[in-house]
Amino acid sequence: MRREVTSTGTGRAVEEFLRIVPAARTVLDELIASHPDRYGAWSEGSVGDLLEFLLEVFTRPVLLPLLRTDAPDDETAVGACFAYIELLATDPNPYVESSVHFGILEQFLEDQNTLLRAWHHSLPATRTKLAAMLEEYPATLRAPGGGRARVNGKGVASGELR
Repeated sequence: MRREVTSTGTGRAVEEFLRIVPAARTVLDELIASHPDRYGAWSEGSVGDLLEFLLEVFTRPVLLPLLRTDAPDDETAVGACFAYIELLATDPNPYVESSVHFGILEQFLEDQNTLLRAWHHSLPATRTKLAAMLEEYPATLRAPGGGRARVNGKGVASGELR
């Protein structure tokens, strides 16, 4: 069953994406232009599948490329992205929470550098959810050589990240 998330309903995903994230309008317009039948409703703020929206418009084309670069000019854009994530992460709706988990947080697991940069930029609610996710997936915390991975010098398994 699909749950409707609109710019005036739970999550306000599209409205806040356009308000907070730099270049959001360009990314959204390009995707809608390439597949108007599939994504046209997004231009009106209607998102039938929040997970798909996050992956297609935010995480893959905007956030992950920013986390892969060390360009100082991108720090403002990264900060804006994490402000958007924080807004979603504080939404009490379980559907939004699940979409953030799978559509954003799990994507940080692509490599240790991405995870470390995400941790560095995470705001309080996002960081709490990220730490909880990492505790659920202990195999992802293995550092090269078999030791436990550390984020900001703190171990996840010991609860030091909180």
